[in-house]
Amino acid sequence: MPDSTSRPFPLETGRADVFAVGDVRNGSIKRVVSAVGEGAMAVRLVHEHLQLRG
Repeated sequence: MPDSTSRPFPLETGRADVFAVGDVRNGSIKRVVSAVGEGAMAVRLVHEHLQLRG
């Protein structure tokens, strides 16, 4: 789990607490499988992020 000083979190945008996946991400390879995998990763990261915030 990333610690609270590790900013930005993976997939977190330049705006704190906002995560992006798939085609909206800079450098995306525009593939459904990648977007699904990134979406699953983002859900896990958001849960970890919320746990760190308390």
